[in-house]
Amino acid sequence: MEALERLIASLRRHGHPLAKRGLLPRIKAFEFHAPVAAEARKAIRLVLMREGVRWDTSGSLADAWIRQADFLLQSPEGATHVAANPPYLRWSKLPPLLAEEYRAHVRAVSTRGDIAVAFIDRMLAWAGDKGRIAALVSDRWMYAQYGAAFITDLKENGWNLAVVDDQPVMPFVRPVGVSSAIVRIDRKAIELEGKQSRRDTARIIHARLLARHGGLDEAGCTVKVGPALGCGDTFLVSDADAASIEPELVRPFVPREMLDGTAIEKCDAKVAVPYDRSGQAIELKDWPGFSRWVGNHKNKLRCRSHVTGEKRWWRTIDAIGPQWDERPKLLLAEMCRNVFTTVDRSGGVPAHSVYAIWSTEWPIEALQRVLNGGLLRLTAEAEAPRLKGSWFRFYKRFIVRTPLPKWSALSIDVQTALAGGDVSRFAVAYFELFEHQPRFASPGENLAD
Repeated sequence: MEALERLIASLRRHGHPLAKRGLLPRIKAFEFHAPVAAEARKAIRLVLMREGVRWDTSGSLADAWIRQADFLLQSPEGATHVAANPPYLRWSKLPPLLAEEYRAHVRAVSTRGDIAVAFIDRMLAWAGDKGRIAALVSDRWMYAQYGAAFITDLKENGWNLAVVDDQPVMPFVRPVGVSSAIVRIDRKAIELEGKQSRRDTARIIHARLLARHGGLDEAGCTVKVGPALGCGDTFLVSDADAASIEPELVRPFVPREMLDGTAIEKCDAKVAVPYDRSGQAIELKDWPGFSRWVGNHKNKLRCRSHVTGEKRWWRTIDAIGPQWDERPKLLLAEMCRNVFTTVDRSGGVPAHSVYAIWSTEWPIEALQRVLNGGLLRLTAEAEAPRLKGSWFRFYKRFIVRTPLPKWSALSIDVQTALAGGDVSRFAVAYFELFEHQPRFASPGENLAD
């Protein structure tokens, strides 16, 4: 409707009549779902009639313009402008035969992760060398590894991608559980109007500090997300159940709710894991206590999709190796509003919604103070997706790009200032390294609030 209203306004502005011959080739639209396509045709017909187009002409134009068809399977034609709201759907959720057919029609670079990327890739074919694209999309794909590869391919082929609105207000007619963004893609240099945004400023500082110091991974840090259990409530066990299972297979469990920006010394929650302390998957015959316990949950665990047809129906989605109870680690919530880390000394296995950071060089308390002082917040503002309510969503590939020098590259004075208890000395050293004043929690303040 919006496209049609703009088209009619343009034709009138240039003195062209609203004739069928001139209107027919102007619009091509695709809708997969037949009832929705019918609703769209009805809406278009009403717009045309309101603008003075005859009833029969309005009907034939609406029928010709809106095709009940699968956009990914159409042969690309020419378009000056392409506007879309592609579906947000993982390739793994598609019926296998349909996924195979799609892969035969789109480029391989767009066949990973989110199918919306394939839609955008197909839109490029329609836009050709001179067309312009605008899309309301889930913003998740732009921050995933497969999305980064696609964006790199876009740039190598002369396309420019700009996020013109990274948190549109009420973009859908009803609430949806996904964070969206409006993107624009064309072959012209993109200059967005208005003042430099907070994100633009953060990206400039972030890039400068990365070039100066390198990232977490270069500073000897390892980042890993908490293991996915699959039927997690089942693997979380009571004290009574834990007592009936071999101690080697029971670990402390750190839920998201325990993260408060301070330190965790002990976890009351426990998780039963089908891996020994060396990280080897167990066999039930060797662990009678675990076997009796898991046998009580056999029906529930066997119906999980990731163990369909497998012998080890008791396994978790991710392996649980020995790294989780090695040395202190920092924990960071995958989604958070206040960006901070919590020291875990319990040797606990964190929830799948929590990232862990280990360091071979930095003292863990000094690293926590630096990251909580604003360094992680800078990374979030520069690179992380923004969710509703001013929340951020972290991914490993962003966390490792948090600017951080090697501990061994710092002078003894700077090391002492960062690791010691003198707040003033810490603030001076932090500012010289990272170009902004550190943030300190107020006495009694809970960073998780």
